[in-house]
Amino acid sequence: MGQSTSLPSSPVGYRFAPEWEPHQSTIMSWPTGWEGLNSKVQSDIARVAQAISKFEYVQVLVPPSNVNEAKAALGNGINIIPMKVDDLWARDTSPLFMTNGKGVIGWSLNFNGWGRKQPCKNDARVATSLLDYLKFPVYQSELVAEGGSIETDGEGTLMLTESSIVNNNRNPGKSRDQIEQILKSELNAQKVIWVKGVKGHDITDSHIDSLARFVAPGVVMVSRPFPAPASDKESQVWIQQYEQAMGVLRNSTDAKGRQLQIIELPEPDPAEVRQMSRADIRLCQNIKLDCEDSVTSYVNFYIANGGVVLPQFGDVTADRQAVEIVQKAFPSRQVVAVSIDYLAVGGK
Repeated sequence: MGQSTSLPSSPVGYRFAPEWEPHQSTIMSWPTGWEGLNSKVQSDIARVAQAISKFEYVQVLVPPSNVNEAKAALGNGINIIPMKVDDLWARDTSPLFMTNGKGVIGWSLNFNGWGRKQPCKNDARVATSLLDYLKFPVYQSELVAEGGSIETDGEGTLMLTESSIVNNNRNPGKSRDQIEQILKSELNAQKVIWVKGVKGHDITDSHIDSLARFVAPGVVMVSRPFPAPASDKESQVWIQQYEQAMGVLRNSTDAKGRQLQIIELPEPDPAEVRQMSRADIRLCQNIKLDCEDSVTSYVNFYIANGGVVLPQFGDVTADRQAVEIVQKAFPSRQVVAVSIDYLAVGGK
């Protein structure tokens, strides 16, 4: 591994690049801690990696003792980086990358297991270890956060949920205004759009990447929950989050003063989503996961060079509609739909 350098002050001239800009590769992590569900979760990850590899180079972080297993599942053309990881959520544990048009630096976010909800001895080191491996300089944030909690348009606008970062389980004692100033300074941003989010109803405290995504400068795609009766208290939590977010976004402008254009992407009907077997539900319960309450948000897609990898959940009508809406938003990219039933259970 090469030795990265640390940057002691704000990286002047660099900006946080959005996912749709050309990039060298995709970083993923290999799952090993799902006990009896390992093989099925690994199959999901392999399908995602293979779909992305049609468009760009894919590198997967794999614990050294699992390298042969990962090679067999991933196949040819995907690079394996031997590295200890605790879980598969590389968007959250990896560094965020900033560029000045000539070089790249990595922004390390002091990952703490989504507010100390999960052991993360290895994942807490992923950002800096990966930057050492890639020989990119490290910019160490003052904040504790995850990559999936921050959206950027690449033109000076950030979008976040308050629940996932203005939270004492990550940044105790820091106010929203203080966090906003740190974000602006560290990411050279001019504007932060805040939506409320929801604390304590999923492990992430409601990441923005399952709620709303920039799909272009000035354009936001929002996940719209499936309608539910008022008596369905859990569904109402997410419906209210959506309504609050829509109220904010409809009345927001970006850093360049543009009124946001909003595209809604309906979520599937829970009754039509593929269900797990009773045996798999028991395996979920063994590792303290609720297999009957998966995160079924299409906006948690991945934008590759020339493509978009989009989750599918088994509701044939909603799955098809999601492909059509995302394809319209990305007319120059190929949308590839991938079933991720077991990944969705993890709720990140």
